[in-house]
Order: sequence, then C-alpha cells, then structure tokens
Amino acid sequence: MSHNPSTPQTVVEENYVKFQHEFIEFLFAHLVDMRTIFEGDLDGLLIFMSVSRYYLRDERANPAMDEDELGSNRHLTLSRIAELTKIPRETVRRKLQRLESKGLLEKGPYDNWRLTVLDGQPVIRTRYEPVWRRVMQRLVKLVRTLKGDV
Repeated sequence: MSHNPSTPQTVVEENYVKFQHEFIEFLFAHLVDMRTIFEGDLDGLLIFMSVSRYYLRDERANPAMDEDELGSNRHLTLSRIAELTKIPRETVRRKLQRLESKGLLEKGPYDNWRLTVLDGQPVIRTRYEPVWRRVMQRLVKLVRTLKGDV
C-alpha cells in the first residue's frame, strides 16, 4: 500500500503533535475569554455556541442574507438545544432566559432561538469587541501555523 502524504488525514497524522498543540493553545485562550463573558457558566457558553453555529453557517453561506434570516433556523428550539448540548431541558430554559436578558440571544417567531443582531452585527461582537479582536488574532495565528504544514 502506497503512502500518500498529500491527503489531509496523512498530513494531520504526521503533524499531530504540532496541530494538537496549536488547537489546544487556541481553545485554552478562547475559553479563558469566553469564561469572562459568560461569567464562568460553561452550560451558558455551550448553549450560546449551539445557537451561534447556525448564524455563522448562514453568514458564511450567504453574506448578503438579511439579518432577520441569519441563524433563524426554525428547528433550533429549546428542546433541540437541549438535545444538541446534552444539557437538561429545564437548565437550558433557565440559561436561554439569562442569555436573552443579557441581550445575547433572542427568541424568534417560531419559538426558535437566534443571536441578537443590531446594525448587522451580533451583539456579542460589538459589546465585547476587545475579546472579538483577540479571537480574530488567535484565528489568524492558528490558520497561519496550520497552513504552513498543509
């Protein structure tokens, strides 16, 4: 069986330690920043991330999409979030209410949850701009480091 060094699997296997190290460095710094925003509430962070994934997916697929449509997946209900995060439904309900009161999430017209967006930007990006800038710098560093070996 021939060895094909150009496949992503092979590149990752050959550079596993470096890639894993860079990923952990990124994740550690990111979680430290998120801990501050979410006041140490890992469940709240996971719930927020489960919602923000849909916004980012839509934003990536169609940057011209109307802000009311971004992340407005009608299936992202409280029950679906509980299922995705493995967090008990009642806990999800309380955390969603707290994230809504902080202005980070809002309930959509179909009992779905989505990011709160003002002036075309998620509130989390504008309210916590210094954190967002650090995230952007970390992403640039991660991509540059990983791209150097791929």
